[in-house]
Amino acid sequence: MTVVPQPAGEAARLFDVAELAEFDRATEDLLGAFVRVASDLVGAPICGVSLVGEHEQFFKALKGLQAGPTPRDDAFCAHAILNPTEVMVVPDLQADPRFQANALVTGDPNLRFYAGAPLLSSRGNAVGTLCVLDRHPRTLSPAIVDRLQDLARGASAALSLRWAIQEVQRTARTDPLTGLLNRAGMTEALARRDVRHLGVLMIDLDGFKPINDTYGHAGGDRALVEVARRLQEAVRDGDAVARPGGDEFVVLAWGLPGVDAGMALAERIHAGLADTFVLNGSSVPLRASIGFALARPGEAGDSNATALMEQADAALYAAKRAGRSTTRAAGAVPEEEVPGRIFLEDRLREAFAPGGKVPFHLVFQPIVDLSRLEVRSAEALLRWRTETGVLLPLAEVLPVIEGMGFSGALDRWVIDEACRLIGPGWLPYPISVNASASTFGMPGFDDQVAAALQRRGTAGELLMIEMTERSLTGNPEAARGNMQGLARLGVRVALDDFGGGHGTLARLRGFPFASVKIDQGLVADCAREPKGEALLEAVVGMARALSTPVVAEGVDEAAQLRVLARLGVGAAQGFLLSRPVAWEDLQAAGAAACARARALLDAPARS
Repeated sequence: MTVVPQPAGEAARLFDVAELAEFDRATEDLLGAFVRVASDLVGAPICGVSLVGEHEQFFKALKGLQAGPTPRDDAFCAHAILNPTEVMVVPDLQADPRFQANALVTGDPNLRFYAGAPLLSSRGNAVGTLCVLDRHPRTLSPAIVDRLQDLARGASAALSLRWAIQEVQRTARTDPLTGLLNRAGMTEALARRDVRHLGVLMIDLDGFKPINDTYGHAGGDRALVEVARRLQEAVRDGDAVARPGGDEFVVLAWGLPGVDAGMALAERIHAGLADTFVLNGSSVPLRASIGFALARPGEAGDSNATALMEQADAALYAAKRAGRSTTRAAGAVPEEEVPGRIFLEDRLREAFAPGGKVPFHLVFQPIVDLSRLEVRSAEALLRWRTETGVLLPLAEVLPVIEGMGFSGALDRWVIDEACRLIGPGWLPYPISVNASASTFGMPGFDDQVAAALQRRGTAGELLMIEMTERSLTGNPEAARGNMQGLARLGVRVALDDFGGGHGTLARLRGFPFASVKIDQGLVADCAREPKGEALLEAVVGMARALSTPVVAEGVDEAAQLRVLARLGVGAAQGFLLSRPVAWEDLQAAGAAACARARALLDAPARS
């Protein structure tokens, strides 16, 4: 056997061959048309379109012969692709030293004539040939050789066009960052295969937001790419890995024998993610919560695939509530558990569609002035209780809302609802509402507030807006313009989570905040250790130096309240004084909160 030399750029050529080898039946039918025309042109009984792979040649279209893959060193076409610009014509294979001992010549099918015009990929690599063969020696005129080469160019162009079409389709099904299936590709994969014996593992990264905040979006993207790589290493051959969006991944695992096999696959994923990942010189933990669901025997059809995804999604949320970095199987999720992300997204789309009914309501927590022991204001807090009575955790709901682009719509609803309630003016103190960073950082937010005040007949002095430092990172000039516009309306602005971020002193100097609310983390630590109290004192001193009133939130212990009062913090709110209550109970809750604060602050003096 003669060993056929490899053409230059063999690795790139094989890559193109692999892509073309996956072409669908429609492409093979198209190539069949070129085969028939070439056969008629030459008058040869055998004609085909071949691709030359790493170890063998195989046909994508063939007329006049039944043939399977041929070892590459036995393939005539392997010689033809060595000269991509020329048609290789062998008038008598038996007389050519390269082929006279070839089994295809000496035995069945007893071939004697070959002519092969190389086919080129869109990148110019010779991937195979349009070839004609005969069992008798023969010659071709130069004109026929030229026409055969023209046909090969046409077939090459057809292949390139089909490749371009498939590339567009592939791109539409693929996540551009990780190369995994996207949501559309995942849906297509589910539709192509039987859902029976399918296991779905829905994966959500734990602690991904701090990675983005610390290392920026570029660092977050690198982490997502690394997670995708590790998932592909952990799954079995034939399993499909998808990234529907954000930091959410899905594994579709067909042929799982039972729940134990699915849980074992989940453990391999946890183990794969646990390996050290270094980002910008620092070790970054990659952890995930996983929800698993397995199709029951006899289930089939699109509706059951959808149900399976929903079961895995609900199991994922159960895993996150169970402590994160764990796996929960759908069969182990109690019926009263909070629904998953798919439910949330579907319900939110309905809610924020024109004419939709928002499923939220507001509750209110009094803020007590610690020197006067009277209610200074109250904060409006968002709640969502489902039709079954389950209170959904906002820590899980708000990221979904932000990811779907509904933050602005939600902010408008909250402000309008607050203005509706306080419009009659019977409450003697203002209500504060939270605005998302994306809303406050966009021009025109002050106009939206003005419209709500006018629509509900509410005085601006009765409304406060709480914002975070994130509102200032995107477009600080827009944020400054909104603050100035709100001030003209009489609406005050408070900086939330003060002391929990970076550059807070610079923010206080550059923006006219009516008050700052100390980050809950500082409040939680202030009564536990001297360092915690010292840090809180430093933050309070920063605000006092700039004549900015201070409010402490998240006050849950009497010792915390006493430290706050001793440090001169002006006001406080938290479960210690009052839990959030309905609007109609707010005045009574405020009076009770003041009485409780008075009793707690007086207690040490009497002891």
